Amino acid sequence: MPPRTSHGHSFICRSCLVALQKRKPSAQWLTRHPSSRTISSARRSGFSPEKEAERQRTLELLGLSKERRGDKFSVKYFEKKTDGKMRPLRDVDEFNRSVMDLDAETEARLQQLEEQLEQATRFTKIVESIYGKRGAEELVKRAAESDPDNHPSVLLPEHGWPRAKGTQCITHLNNMIRTVGRKTGGGALRRGRINALWKYYSLARDALRGRPDAVYREFWDFLWRHLAVDHDNNPNRMYHVHILAQDMRKVGVALHDDQQLLAIEADFVSGFRKEAVAAHKRFVLTLGTNPETFAEFWELGLRMYCLMDDVDRAEQVVKTIVESPYEKDPRFLFPLIRMYASKPETVEKGYKVYQQLRSDLGDSITIDDYDTIILYFLKANETEFALFIFVDMMVSETVDLRGVHKLPPSVGNPFFFGKWLRRLISDGNLQGAHNVLLLSMSKGVLPQAIHVNGLIGAWLRSGTADNIQKAEDVAWAMINARMQFLGIRKDMKNLAAFIRLRPTNEVWPRANLETFSLLAENYKDRGLHAKMERLWIAFRDAEIPPNSFMLNQLLSSYLQSGQGKHIGTLSRDLTNHYRVEPDPWTFTVLWQALAVNRLVEISPQELPAETAQARSLFAEMVRSAHIFENGIDLYLSRSILHSFRKLEDTTGLLLAYRALRHIFKFIPSDLVVMELQVGSMDLLRTAKGRRGLRLMHAGQQVESSLRQRHQELIASGQLKAGEELPLDARTEELGNILERFLENQITVPDGGDIQALLRETAMEMGFGGDEPETKTSTPGT
Repeated sequence: MPPRTSHGHSFICRSCLVALQKRKPSAQWLTRHPSSRTISSARRSGFSPEKEAERQRTLELLGLSKERRGDKFSVKYFEKKTDGKMRPLRDVDEFNRSVMDLDAETEARLQQLEEQLEQATRFTKIVESIYGKRGAEELVKRAAESDPDNHPSVLLPEHGWPRAKGTQCITHLNNMIRTVGRKTGGGALRRGRINALWKYYSLARDALRGRPDAVYREFWDFLWRHLAVDHDNNPNRMYHVHILAQDMRKVGVALHDDQQLLAIEADFVSGFRKEAVAAHKRFVLTLGTNPETFAEFWELGLRMYCLMDDVDRAEQVVKTIVESPYEKDPRFLFPLIRMYASKPETVEKGYKVYQQLRSDLGDSITIDDYDTIILYFLKANETEFALFIFVDMMVSETVDLRGVHKLPPSVGNPFFFGKWLRRLISDGNLQGAHNVLLLSMSKGVLPQAIHVNGLIGAWLRSGTADNIQKAEDVAWAMINARMQFLGIRKDMKNLAAFIRLRPTNEVWPRANLETFSLLAENYKDRGLHAKMERLWIAFRDAEIPPNSFMLNQLLSSYLQSGQGKHIGTLSRDLTNHYRVEPDPWTFTVLWQALAVNRLVEISPQELPAETAQARSLFAEMVRSAHIFENGIDLYLSRSILHSFRKLEDTTGLLLAYRALRHIFKFIPSDLVVMELQVGSMDLLRTAKGRRGLRLMHAGQQVESSLRQRHQELIASGQLKAGEELPLDARTEELGNILERFLENQITVPDGGDIQALLRETAMEMGFGGDEPETKTSTPGT
């Protein structure tokens, strides 16, 4: 209510009058015509006659009109400012202007709305220029459909459910539906969001079934659209459809034709085969006769009956499809071919159906079609029929191999079968490749070792016990074939020139270096040292020159079996005997095999001998420096440096670091610098132990040296103030920091000559008397 003033005058605030002006006039008011008094009053106030008439009527209703008979009072007008203070107004005209004037906040809001409208107009024109007017309308429609707030029937009422728990579940489900509507963007949901939607729907199922009248069709369509989407993000699609269709039937919601077909398939896939078949029979006269669903309905039935091995019904469905007047894709026969091929008594019928399919497709048959049908026969171990189809795929002219004992040259050669083997191995069909391998040998075609090695490698990589055993059996059969060949070759030296011996039952190709390498790597990885030794004996008997890979596998096997002390001698014997050049991996194994890296502790009496062995090994590396032309591995570099550190060979460590840096192109990292300064290869453990303060101090020294170098470069003009230290300068300075630290670690007895000590150590480490030059950049240089 408006307050009374102390002088008896009526008071009405601005907000009340504005609200009264917004009241919708009645029909009676709309039919009245303004009087002359109203028109003259309107001229004085600045309002239109209609608005002035409305204002006068409002004043009359409130009892505030000046011209009411018998009422003599005056009206004072006030305006409330934004700070809450009241300002008196002179007369009604000033009051009217005050009512019509907009404050700054309202004007800013109106301006913002105008800018948004202008931006929306520009965006609409851009969309129309790209997609056209119809395309733009379709995008707007799709965006509106994706927002559940535009479709209130998608959301469920959140009151009136039987129990509080049911109401809570409905609320959570509504919130999830809103989230899905905002996040979908017209595409498939992420897997996590689909799972969340299914979770909240599952929790609300009981409540929904208890009150079906509160759930509209749009809600079910919304769930179906997102839970039945065929996408990689929805791996449980069929189970979702099975449950969703079940709930829709229970609450009396009729499924659309496409939904009904998908529901039948989902029932079948989910294990409810009898229910799916029964549903399929119920819709024979509806979906089975509708031209729009005919093909999909009967092809679904064919797939189900073929998977159930119901030959009679499957053949009846095929007859129905063939005799129908509708257009059909001959590929609908794929399930029938698969069913026929799976049984020996019907495999001939399967091959005949394939021939009919190939004839119907003609030139439109694809490589994928051939691969699919070949796979059916290979899985059924009908490899010969698979060969016939593979020949049709690979050979342009017709080649009939039925009943042929000897394959024609275009087919009966290792290259033809090699192509097939490579194709099957790349597709991961290892059992099919094995069957093809056996078929080729049964046809008198000896495969090449490279193709069999590919299958052996694929078996070993699979990691399954059955495949690994197959790989070993085939590899050793190839090794025995080579041994038999070598034995015959030796026997022929003592026979006449015109006599030729041939191996009996030569069904496997002879093993080569790759065959031995595959087995050696597998034995090494599995720690089967006994089998590795047996393989090495066979390898020497096979008279195959080894390479560094085979050598490395043997050395690694010895290291894993705890026989590291023999590795150095074994390596030198093998490399000298077989003239095998070591590679970086060879030296990695050799450094790991040193006692200082194998044993927990070395007695002081053994240190001189171990130090000499480490220096000798480094000398071998220097002689093989050309194999490190692309730089040395960080792991190997760390092993070398820490080996000398643990041996407490300070001069050897300094020279090894200089050689690694200037000969082997080693770039020390922050990690290596800190490890050598602290004396540990595990900085994390060091930070938690007693040497944590030492690690922190070393880090501070490194940072201090880097800052000093940075300031020197700025002072010399090589860097501008504010520029960071370049990466190459930082790397160089880190190397110098480590070198200075290692130099300071060398202690020389009184009267000793440090240069003489370094020259002697350099001779032992293979530098020929001249250690690598130091390129240390001291501060200020």
